[in-house]
Amino acid sequence: MVRDVLLVMLLGAVATYFGETLDQSMLAATVTLLLLGGLIFMQQRAFPIEKLREMKRMLQLDEEGVRQGINRNWALVAEARKADEVLAYEMLREIGSLVNNDRIRLQQVALLQSFVLRSDMDLQLRTLLLQSFERLLAEYIGEVARLKPELIREDVIRYIATYEVHILQLHNGIQILTAVAAAAVRKSKYIELFPSLITRYARFMPKDRFMRLYHTIERYPAKARGGLAESVGRVYNEKYRDHYADAHG
Repeated sequence: MVRDVLLVMLLGAVATYFGETLDQSMLAATVTLLLLGGLIFMQQRAFPIEKLREMKRMLQLDEEGVRQGINRNWALVAEARKADEVLAYEMLREIGSLVNNDRIRLQQVALLQSFVLRSDMDLQLRTLLLQSFERLLAEYIGEVARLKPELIREDVIRYIATYEVHILQLHNGIQILTAVAAAAVRKSKYIELFPSLITRYARFMPKDRFMRLYHTIERYPAKARGGLAESVGRVYNEKYRDHYADAHG
C-alpha cells in the first residue's frame, strides 16, 4: 500500500517538475493529488477485507496452534467465570470472533446457559445458530425471546419452526415455542411467513402480545394465512372478548 502511494507521488513530482508550462505543471500536480486521494480511499476500503483474508490465511497455516490456543482460552473462561461472569462472557465473544464453527457455537451456548441472563447484557443470537437441533440452543433462544424479543429474527424463527417437534419433547418446550411465536408478532412480515407456528401458540401468548397479533391481523388481514385469522378470532372470543366488551360498555 505504502509503495503504491510513494510511486504515485514520485511520478507526480516528476511530471510537475518537467512540465513545459505553468499550466502543465499545475495540471500534473492536480492529477497527482486526485490519484493520491483515490488510491488512499480505495486502500482504506480494501484494508478490512485484506486484513480478514490475511487472518484466515494465518489460521489455516497454524491450525494446531489455534486449536491449542482456543483450548487454553476456554480454560481461562472457566476460571474467569468463577470470579466475574461478565469478564467470562466478554472473553467468550472474543474467541467466537476468531473461530466460528458448530463446535465453538455449542460451547458458547453451553457457557451462556450457565449465566444468569439479563436484558441489559449484550446478548448475541444469530452468530450462534447451529446446523442441527441442540437442546441448549433451543432453551437459550427461548430465554432471549423473553428478555430481548427484538433479537428474534427470521433465521431464528425458522430454526425453531424446523425443530418444533424436537422442542415439544423438552420439559419447557411449550414455553420456548410460545416465547418465540410471541416475539415473532412484532412484525407483520413474520406473521405472514410463519402463520402455522403462530397459530399453534397464540392462545399461550401473554395478553399484550396476543392483542398486538389480533390488532395487526385486523389492520392487515392478508397477512393472516392458513387459518390464522380464524384461530386468533376464536381465542379472542374465548379469552378476551367479554373483558373488552365490559371495558368499553
